[in-house]
Amino acid sequence: MSQESLSPSRLANYATCPRLYDYRYVQDVNAPDRTELYLNQGTIYHETIEDVCEATGRDDPPEVIHDRALRIFDAKWDEHSTSDDYESAAHQEYQRAENRAAIESFFDPDGGVGIEHARRSITTECWVECEVDGRGLHGKADNVIRTDDGLHIFDYKRKTHGMLSDGTAEYLGDHLDGEAHEPKRVRNAFQTATYIEGVKNEPFYEDGMEVRFSFYGLLNKTSFESTPTGYNVSARGWPRETTEIYEDHYETIWGLIRAAHDGITNGTHEPEPFDLLNEEACPDCDYRGMCADRLSMEVRR
Repeated sequence: MSQESLSPSRLANYATCPRLYDYRYVQDVNAPDRTELYLNQGTIYHETIEDVCEATGRDDPPEVIHDRALRIFDAKWDEHSTSDDYESAAHQEYQRAENRAAIESFFDPDGGVGIEHARRSITTECWVECEVDGRGLHGKADNVIRTDDGLHIFDYKRKTHGMLSDGTAEYLGDHLDGEAHEPKRVRNAFQTATYIEGVKNEPFYEDGMEVRFSFYGLLNKTSFESTPTGYNVSARGWPRETTEIYEDHYETIWGLIRAAHDGITNGTHEPEPFDLLNEEACPDCDYRGMCADRLSMEVRR
């Protein structure tokens, strides 16, 4: 590829703030410690889905897939969950119940969409690469399934709240123009572009295939019910498809990619427009206490 190949994560860090990217990736400054709790939980449900898909045949009965999923989840929880991540044993047990409920709902033998995700899976954890306009991108797709018309790529998340949607896609252009700060939705656009274009370079893609991309929130809705012997937790998930958004806002999305990609490869780390970034990005930044750009603003005040 003619330029450095970058991931949606790196591009999104730059879109959040060029200086943040500088500290995190260029200078490799250690950020304050963060809890590993949700990272570990993400590993658990990603590996559970991956192993279920790899073990499942097209004709496996739903009940078999469901039972397989719960057995794998239990093993993954024991492997990756540690009490150090939780405030108490009760907290850890509740989180286990919540995540197990998500897997149980996803692979529900009576209509759970995970049954077809497993049956129709072509590949999981699929490394993809693409190049458009000389900008190389790469990423790892959680699951690629075969549909009647082509391929559907899924990226499994805890929740899809606040992600890119038909109602918020217009903000991508505002971010590109420096009139708004929408790094989370911009990241979703980067992911969509990378996976849709990257899968087209895989050997299982055939010319003319329809390629779709969706995020899937496993824990979009949870409920808690007390019982005489304890409590029950239920969960429900649903997808957020961004295929049409990518098609409708193609030029804007690739404008955002070019801006971030070129900024990274050219070593441009000045935070612009600074007033907007100072207001929107600085308050939650891991590096705000040491950032010369932010501190100089405080001195000028």
